[in-house]
Amino acid sequence: MIAHVVRAVFGLIAAGLILGAFIGSDGLSDSATQTAMLPPCTVEDGIPFIQEEEVTCYWGMSGETLLLDKEVDLAEVSVEFTWEKSGVWIGVAEASEASKCTEKDGYYECEKFAVDLVAGGENSNGQFTWKASSGEYRFVAGGDDVQSLQQFNVDWNYDAVLPQTTTWSMVFIGAVLGLFTLLGWKKTAMLLEDVF
Repeated sequence: MIAHVVRAVFGLIAAGLILGAFIGSDGLSDSATQTAMLPPCTVEDGIPFIQEEEVTCYWGMSGETLLLDKEVDLAEVSVEFTWEKSGVWIGVAEASEASKCTEKDGYYECEKFAVDLVAGGENSNGQFTWKASSGEYRFVAGGDDVQSLQQFNVDWNYDAVLPQTTTWSMVFIGAVLGLFTLLGWKKTAMLLEDVF
């Protein structure tokens, strides 16, 4: 009885691996539009008729953390960001970079250039592509010193595809488990010895 249950479980795993390999080789994709916001600049009044007011602007970092599990490393994940508003940009930073910033209501205010970005940034010119890997990340927004508490839309879309080495490994393991389900361990081992 237990042997039948074990073989049935391995059969389900085999089917899952082979199905996953075919789905992964075709890839998964999705897209959406998000609203990004620049933190307000601070303005210090200058001395009348002598010195102009001093404007200090900041980078804004998302309060939410994007967690990508280790499984992401099995696939080739590409995320493309685009936006039309000029004078602003988006970037991606490791979540730990928030320690360099000041927590505000729902976001982090960061001194300009205080945060290390893994993708995007000032030179992205309205778009960039991020080759994602596992870890914890936050999104960062910045812009020209004249910007103050402005919102802008960011379009993103991702494609995730399993590399061929991973796909074929899943098919092979699934086939071996499938043979075990149909033939049992002894006959499967003998068959594999003949093949290899």
